[in-house]
Formats: sequence, structure tokens, C-alpha cells
Amino acid sequence: MNWLLLAVVLPQGPACRLGPSTAAPAENVWVEPYGKDAVSRQVVKSLTGLGYTVADSGGQLRTAVKLFWPKSAMFTLWRQLEFPGARITAVLEPVGPWTRIHLTTRLECRTDQRPPPGHPQDVDFDTFVVNETQDEAWSAIETPLQHMKVTQFAESCAPVIGGDAKIELCRRMAKADPRNPDRWRDVAVALASFYHAPEAWEPLRQAIAVGGERREVYDTVGAAMLGAGEFDDALALYDSATAMWPGDPLIAYRLGRTRLALHQLEPAAAAFAIATSRDSMFGLAQAYAAIPLAQLGQVQESQQHCARASPILESVLPDSAAVTDVWLGLAFCASLFERHRDAAAYYARALVVDRSAARATAELVNLVDASIAVVGEQPPAPVPPRP
Repeated sequence: MNWLLLAVVLPQGPACRLGPSTAAPAENVWVEPYGKDAVSRQVVKSLTGLGYTVADSGGQLRTAVKLFWPKSAMFTLWRQLEFPGARITAVLEPVGPWTRIHLTTRLECRTDQRPPPGHPQDVDFDTFVVNETQDEAWSAIETPLQHMKVTQFAESCAPVIGGDAKIELCRRMAKADPRNPDRWRDVAVALASFYHAPEAWEPLRQAIAVGGERREVYDTVGAAMLGAGEFDDALALYDSATAMWPGDPLIAYRLGRTRLALHQLEPAAAAFAIATSRDSMFGLAQAYAAIPLAQLGQVQESQQHCARASPILESVLPDSAAVTDVWLGLAFCASLFERHRDAAAYYARALVVDRSAARATAELVNLVDASIAVVGEQPPAPVPPRP
């Protein structure tokens, strides 16, 4: 029998008494450092182990509807309720010698249920169920793949999911090609992204020794430190970068973001001033320049930056809808001008894109929360289509 189950005809789903589910699907996209055949075998094995029937449909791995609750302990209290049914699709795409997985879970039926007693009642039933069902499938696929040996290297380890396994893979790739500065940069980024910023300095020095002082190397490693909340290391790195590229708007912007994360309002405002003076069309720099100025009581100057930022950020939304900072900049500026409903909607979209990043800048969140207090929570702002 073909291991992809080509002969299987998936059964039709159940008759949904309240109609089909309208819940948004849950999705994950990631890269595994293995060939497509090996990844396909593991996806089928993992999903089958969770009770799904899997078939290959036009190059996509699709499951029949599963009608019973996932085994996850997250659903212990939920099993007294009706499971809405779930389907999973896995699309596998070669990325050089590696494989990109696009995993999607969809609920089958509308049930109009609420969470069980003992669970917070403000949680949306469908959203919780689809996300936890997706997480179970993702974990069942990802966990065994982490224990497989990587036998072929791609151009970069950057697309692989962060963690200790990625750090080890990046180190192996750097040792196999030690004269390639990008390999050492990738090691530094992997360490910085996974809360090992102090260890990232050594591979950064290796990248510089091999490839020279390059702004993009400093910025990539510094952005990883900043994203992981390693603010002291990020500050040290961007201070060094500023000394080498004193008028660079991107470096000045990153320094400002780092200062703002450390609640150093006046130094943050000074760094953003450099960024916006060197590049007046730098929308994110304009938006974030407004934040410390508002906190310092310079409301008119803050509004001037927002007046410049908002049309720039709106213009890039079709291509930047997955960039949390764009939605956050729009949310802050809308709140600053007391467009409370817009502020709440922009912020809701930022939460959808990356909840952790959306909550990271207290000075921004506090103002937006004040808007939400006026109008209540709003649906996420729509994503404009590409022209």
C-alpha cells in the first residue's frame, strides 16, 4: 500500500444541525530541516496517531473529519460538551533540501456552545477549540522531527523554528563552513532569539572577523535581542553600532526602541529624532517617536509625528499586514487623536498577529487601553487587499 494512502476516499463530514462552522481556521507555517518525503511520512504518522484518517489530495495531505475530542489535557473539562469536528490540511513545499509545512485546522460544525463550568466564560468556544486542536497536531508533528538527524544543510538555518535544536544546527553549519560570516551571524541570532544573548557575542565577533563590520549583521542580531527582551545586550550592541554608523536612521530607530523598552524616555526621543530627521518617510520611526514625546508632555510634537506616520503606515498595510509594529503604530496614533474605535480595532489586529509583541511596550499599551475603556473591545481592523 502506498504510504500516502492514495487509495483512501475520505468520508463525508457529519450533518451539522446548526450549519457549518464559521470559525476562522488556525494555521502554522514553519520549516523543517529534512527532505519532503521524510517530513510527509512523519506528518501522516503523527496525524494517524491522533486518530485522523489521512489521504493525499492533489499533493496536499488532508484528513477526514475527526468527531471526538483531542487527547490533550487542555480539554479535560470540555469532554462533557459536543466536539464540533475538525479537519486538518498539511501542505508541504520543498525549500532547497528542506521542507516548509503549512498546517491548517478547521472546525466542521457550528455548535453555539460556551466553555464548560470551571473555565473562564469570556473565552470564545470555537477559537479555543480550533487553536488547541491545531496545537496538538503541530506538537505531534514537530516533536519527533526534532529528534531526527539533519543530514543536508541549506543556505541558512534562519527559517528553522527557534530553540536549542536550532542553535545546535546553526553551530554545526557554521563549523562546517567557518569562512562564511552569515553562518556565524545565524548562530548569534539563534542564541539571541532564544534568550541566550550573552552567548551571542562570540559568534557575532566571529562574523565580524570573517566578514568585516557590516551594519546588517549588527542590526539582525540586535533586533533578535530586542525581540527576546534582552534589552541590556541590545542596548550595548546598538550603542556600538551607533558609534560606527552615527547617522543611520535604522540603527537610530533600533536604539530608540531599545531605550523605550528600558523606559528611558528622553534618550529614546533623542534617538527617534535622529531617525526621523534622516528619513522623514520612515513610518515606524515617526510613530514610535510620538510615544516618548507624549509621555514627556510634548503632545503637540507627538501629534506631528503621528500625522506623518499614519498615512505612511496605512499605505504599506497591504504588504505589511503581518508586521505587528505597523498595527501598533496606527493604534497609538489613532488613540492620540482620540479616534478610540479605530485605535481599539488596530490594536485588536496587532493582538491577532502577535499577542506577546503587542503587549510589549507599556507606554503604547497604556494609551490604547484608555481608548478601549471608552469604546470597549472592537473586532480586528480588516486587512486591506493588495492592489
